[in-house]
Formats: sequence, structure tokens, C-alpha cells
Amino acid sequence: MISRNPVFLFSVLLILISGCSTKRESLGSDNEIIVIASIEDQEDIRNVLEKIFSDTLYTPEPEPFYKMKFVSPKGFNNLKRQTNLAVASIGDNLLNPGTNLVKNLLGKDNYERTIDGGDHFIFTEDQFAKGQLFMILSGQSKDDIIQDIRGKEEWVRSRFNENFNRKQKKYLFDQMRRKDVEEDFMKKYQWSLNIPWGWEIIQEKPDSNWVWLGREMPYQWVSVHWEEGLTASDSLSAAEVGWNFPQKFYGHIRYHPYKFNIQQTRFLHWTGWKVTGIWESEQEAQGGPFISYIIFDGVTDRTYHINILIFYPGNDKSIYLRQMDLIAHSFRVRKE
Repeated sequence: MISRNPVFLFSVLLILISGCSTKRESLGSDNEIIVIASIEDQEDIRNVLEKIFSDTLYTPEPEPFYKMKFVSPKGFNNLKRQTNLAVASIGDNLLNPGTNLVKNLLGKDNYERTIDGGDHFIFTEDQFAKGQLFMILSGQSKDDIIQDIRGKEEWVRSRFNENFNRKQKKYLFDQMRRKDVEEDFMKKYQWSLNIPWGWEIIQEKPDSNWVWLGREMPYQWVSVHWEEGLTASDSLSAAEVGWNFPQKFYGHIRYHPYKFNIQQTRFLHWTGWKVTGIWESEQEAQGGPFISYIIFDGVTDRTYHINILIFYPGNDKSIYLRQMDLIAHSFRVRKE
């Protein structure tokens, strides 16, 4: 069982706390998880984590949302400040260096709880550095842990997603932003979103109710289109709106049937439609992933279509698409 017992978590925190009240910022990529585990446990630990972190972005090549990097326990002290840090072991053999490390971190009683009880996953924040998510994974066997995690994968994954979003929002929005543009959009169009420094207006067409923002290196686009009234009342009409969007507004861009998907979603406080898939150029050998959100806002009586896409051939795209998703999720309308 994933521990939500506040007494147990508090006792673990007391054992783990490192005594120094001043901690430096965590290190490493926000979409990378450093897993400290002995060599003999790494395959089983990988199997467990792959059942949790199964999200994949098709670009069209598949990219995981989180990259796992396994390190032997002797590297623990050098990696204690990593942003996403996990220490994992399977079994109770204390000759296993990973098991010995887990027991030393937890203490005898709390360690035995992970073996004999059901507390297989333990989380703390800011353990060895600011902005760090620290996880201990321990159990008697791989099968015990996998059985326990069924139905709870989203809860574990959400801890890492929350840490990713918190750190990326700070990086994108807390310092320099295009607040002049944000305020101008709200004044002219009754909507706005957070625009990080370095983003520019590519096109702005008030007569077409469309604004197109972009950034280079890599090429990233965010655009917003709106229409009066409800124009996508069900999945069929939303799929049609989404499918026709790129050729109508970008001109030389179209969507490919491969991995084209639409599903109902919760976007901020609106219920709407999320469209995902692969875009391609009709003129050049270019393409990449995209996400669209189609929502209806009753206050402004408008249907909004927020579209994000990226072109970054031969490189990892998932972290940039997730950054643009945070920009999309900063969308807001004027309150009447």
C-alpha cells in the first residue's frame, strides 16, 4: 500500500531530515528520475517503474515523459541533490547495497514496514535540496510491489508531475514575462495567457479571431482561435474543428491520421476536448507532435481553440511540449 499515514510519514521525515536548515537548489533535468539501486535489482525496479511511468509522446518516434537513469548505491552521496531522486531495493538481504542503504535511510522499524507491511512507496519533498522530490521504493518482492501499485499508478505519477510543473512554472513565468503583450490581449480580446520572455507574435488577425505566438530554437508555436457561441458540442464536431484547424490557419500544415486522437478532458475549470497527434508540412519534410484544447466559456459565450506544436527534428521534444502545455494552461478570460 502507498503510505498516506501521516504518523508514519512524519517519523520517516524525522529520520531522513539532514539537520541543515539551509539547502541549495536541486540539480538535474526536471524530466529525469535518478534511481539508486543495486545492479541485481535494477531490472525488477525498472519493470515496476515502467508500469507507473507509461506515458509516451509520439513525435512520431515514441518519447517517454520521464527518463530513468540507474546508478549503483555507491553513487548516492554524489547525487543527493538531484531534482527527482529515488532509492529502491527488493528483498531483505542486507548484503545487497541498495537494501542496506534503504534500511539506513529509514531506520529498522520503518524499513520492516516496507517489507512486512504495505508501505512500499515513501515520498518526501526538499529532502536534500530545494525543489527535490525524494522517493524510497522497497518491498519483499517485485510481485508484491506490482500488486500493490495497481490502480494507484496515477497517484505516484502525479507526485512527479506536480514537482515538474512547479519547477517549470517558476522557470517560465516567475521572472521575465511579456506582461505588456498579456495585458494588451486581455484589453483587446478579453482573454490572455502567460507569455515567457523570448516568445514573439508571429501573426495577429483580429478579423479572423486568431493570434499566433512562436519561439525559435527549437521552433515552438502556440495559437489561440475563438468563435462566438458553442461550435463543438460533441466529439464529432470537436474532431472536425481540430482536424481542419492547421490547414485553415497555418496554411501549409496538416494533421496525419497516425495517432490522431480526441478525448473529453478537464481543462482548468472548463470541460472540453483534447486533440493530440502528429502534424506534417505539405511543402517540406517536417513534422512533430501537437496538442489542441477546445473549450466553451459561458461567460464570454465563446468557443476557444488553443493549439501547441513543436518542430525539433532529431531531438527530445517532450519537455518542450510540456512547457507549452503549461503556457496553454495559463489561459484565462476576463470575468464579467
